[in-house]
Amino acid sequence: MAPVEFRERLIEARAGGRTIMMDGAMGTELVRKGLQFNTEDWLRINCAEPDVIGAIHADYARAGAEVHIANSFATARHVLDPFGLGREFDALNRAAVAVCRDAIDRAAAHDQWVAGSISTFAPGHDRNKLPDAATHERNVADQAAILADAGADLIALEMVFTVDQAIPMLKGAMKVGLPVSLGFVCNRGDDGTPVLGNSGVAAIEKQSMTLAQAIDATFDACPPANDTIVTAMHSDLDHSSPALAAITASWGGASAIYPNTGHYKDPGGWDFDACCSPDAFVAACGQWVADGATIVGGCCGFGPDHIRALGKRLDRHDAEQIPRGTSC
Repeated sequence: MAPVEFRERLIEARAGGRTIMMDGAMGTELVRKGLQFNTEDWLRINCAEPDVIGAIHADYARAGAEVHIANSFATARHVLDPFGLGREFDALNRAAVAVCRDAIDRAAAHDQWVAGSISTFAPGHDRNKLPDAATHERNVADQAAILADAGADLIALEMVFTVDQAIPMLKGAMKVGLPVSLGFVCNRGDDGTPVLGNSGVAAIEKQSMTLAQAIDATFDACPPANDTIVTAMHSDLDHSSPALAAITASWGGASAIYPNTGHYKDPGGWDFDACCSPDAFVAACGQWVADGATIVGGCCGFGPDHIRALGKRLDRHDAEQIPRGTSC
């Protein structure tokens, strides 16, 4: 039987079918394995250590995840060039999709889809180093085209803090014709209203624009397609429910939510002791499903144990696993 296309699954979910389950973090799982953020080794890892990446993807597949975010978060042209890796732009992005697809297909037999990640990551986490809007749009379009050609089923725009970032990224990503997830990072203002940004970003990125205003401003400049997904991601767990409410009030299409837990810890690490339990994560996801989220999953700090617990809650794993002996 031919696999279900992601668009078809998205339509089914919007019509009242099963919520789509996303995977958890990749970057913080690499930290668990001893790697650090912002190193050349991390940028090269899709080609240098595909077994490490594949093993993480396989764990999520066995846990029941249906959407898997390929490890292309940091492989934009404007990130690779300063590290002298511009010539590897094509290869690193293709490898991200290929490693993900191979691992999940070997690990589990249920329908699964690959999301190509394109983020606002910049060298040194300094988003002042992002290119001008025209160059940013072109770079996103180039990266999305490679990810789509490599077999991605959708494009996940991640870590969007401002409308000035959202507009060129959405314009560039939509050029390849795949569903696009527009992933805003959200906080809560003094009055509790969801706003863009979080407590961990540089002061220049903190702003008072509400999430609802950001959605309207972005879509005024770049009208969305019917299969656009508006997403709250890498937001604190207790900020995510208000963000979802703002999304569903402002946008009549698909929505997604995948929060973070724990905290970044210098140099290049993560405070896993501050992460929420799988039970707390599952309880929050249950509420988001009840509130109409189309896709639920986890971002930084959420690992396979969290996704496995969610899979049990949503009855999404064990029955369709491929035996471990044949997995990645």
